[in-house]
Amino acid sequence: MNAEMRRARALAFCLDLLISASIADGIGLLLSAALWYLAPGSRAQAAWIWPPAAAAAVCAFLLRDARGGRARRWLALEVRDAAGRAPGRYGSIRRNLPLLVPGWNLAEAWPVLTDGRAPRRADRGRGFQVIPCD
Repeated sequence: MNAEMRRARALAFCLDLLISASIADGIGLLLSAALWYLAPGSRAQAAWIWPPAAAAAVCAFLLRDARGGRARRWLALEVRDAAGRAPGRYGSIRRNLPLLVPGWNLAEAWPVLTDGRAPRRADRGRGFQVIPCD
C-alpha cells in the first residue's frame, strides 16, 4: 500500500503541474498567435504575454489544493486538515509554496518519496494529510 500511495502522490503532483502549466501555456500561445496574425506590426509585444502566463501557472499550482486537488480527485486521494476540511486558498498556498523553492522542495518531497503515507514537513504543523477517498 505504501508504494501505491507513493506512486499516486507523485503522479498527482506531476498531473497538477502539467495541468497548471498547460492551461497557462495554451492561453499564452493563443494570445501570441492572435497578436502575431492580427497585428503583425506588434509582434515584438508578444513577449509581454508570457510573464502573466507564468504568474497564472504559478498561482494555479499554489491553489491546486484549495478544494482538494484536481489530480488527487482523479486518483481517489484527498487533502484534509485535522477537522476533515479541504485546505482552502490560504492553506493550499502555505502547503504548496515550499515546492517552488529550490532545495526546500527536495526536503518537502523526501518524506513522500520514502513513505507514501508520510506527511510533508509543511503539512505536519498544520495537520494536513493526503488520504484515500472513501
